[in-house]
Amino acid sequence: MTNFSAIVLAAGLSSRMEGGHKLLMPMEGKTIFERSLKSITKADFSEIIVVLGKEAEKIESLISKDDRLRTVMNPTFEQGMTSSIQTGIAEATGDVYVICLADMPFLTAADYNRLLNRFREEHGKNILVPLYNGQKGNPVFFASDYRKEILEHTDPNGCSQLVKRNTEKVDFFETNNLRFTLDIDTQTDLDKFTNAE
Repeated sequence: MTNFSAIVLAAGLSSRMEGGHKLLMPMEGKTIFERSLKSITKADFSEIIVVLGKEAEKIESLISKDDRLRTVMNPTFEQGMTSSIQTGIAEATGDVYVICLADMPFLTAADYNRLLNRFREEHGKNILVPLYNGQKGNPVFFASDYRKEILEHTDPNGCSQLVKRNTEKVDFFETNNLRFTLDIDTQTDLDKFTNAE
């Protein structure tokens, strides 16, 4: 059985959100973080590792108990997304790392499970990337074969270069589901998406 480790990135600086931390912003009675995490905890992950950084205590206080879930602090979160991915993967024990963004409150447990099932099908590929109208989305899956490469990765802004270097191993999951690309970075995003729902 394949064990999937969800690496939930909740350590960012939230520098583009005016007036506070985006993950703590309210959205239909919950915070953006709570809505995002709820779908992840309802999906079939073996373990869930929430990587904390800025406002760590406030975000940690919103996490409901789940035996699969633990938190880890990224002491260098100001250095960018890659440092948080590396912090989570250093703790992960699964066969597959699923890089989940904590600012994607529209994804459902069914969306995550659809990707888990797709990865399980195995057709010689060991990276999975959702693709909406040609636009790469999230979450991105990496088999644990990439552990060393990810831990040694130096680009601070995530693993897109690693995906490019291993194109022949990438399974692009084509979807007409916009949710795989909807993250919230600014107040405008929040207003637009909240009104659109």
